[in-house]
Amino acid sequence: MALLNARQLHNETSAVLDEVAKGKSFEVARNGKVIAKLQPAKEAEPAQWDEVMSEVWEAQKKAKGRTRNPVLAERERRRR
Repeated sequence: MALLNARQLHNETSAVLDEVAKGKSFEVARNGKVIAKLQPAKEAEPAQWDEVMSEVWEAQKKAKGRTRNPVLAERERRRR
C-alpha cells in the first residue's frame, strides 16, 4: 500500500483517484501519522429477481385477485 501525505492528495486528487479506480490502495498521512486508507469500493452485488419481487408476490397471494391493478384503474379513470 502506497503512502501519500495530505498535501500530495490535495494536489493530485484526480490522479490518485484514477489509481484507486484501477485497484490501487493508499494510506494518507498527516504530520507523519497515517490518518486514512483510500481503497477501491466494493462492487455491490446485484439483487436477485426473487429478492426484488418477493414482497410483490406475497401481496398478490394475499389479495387473491380481489383488488384491481391501480395502474390500470388510473388509466381507465383518465380515459373517461
